[in-house]
Amino acid sequence: MGEIEDLKARLKVLQDNKKKDLEIRKLKKQIKGEEFSQTTGGKVFNKIADVGQGLGKIVGNVGKKITTPPKDAPKKAKPKTLQQVMDEMPQ
Repeated sequence: MGEIEDLKARLKVLQDNKKKDLEIRKLKKQIKGEEFSQTTGGKVFNKIADVGQGLGKIVGNVGKKITTPPKDAPKKAKPKTLQQVMDEMPQ
């Protein structure tokens, strides 16, 4: 049983190290993004991106029309069951 416990402990250490590395990378990326967004170039870049997103929403909705079906339109008939068909047939 000692070997199993050692292997589990080693696996736990490796998983913890992996989680720490991912968290460190994530934080560094966030810091780099924040630093960039506070520079003049970053502010200009973000403004351009905001304008692009706004235009994308406008262009995406240009061809769409909201239509409601007319109330007097014929409704689709439900398909008849086998029993209904049998009842309608002449004997």
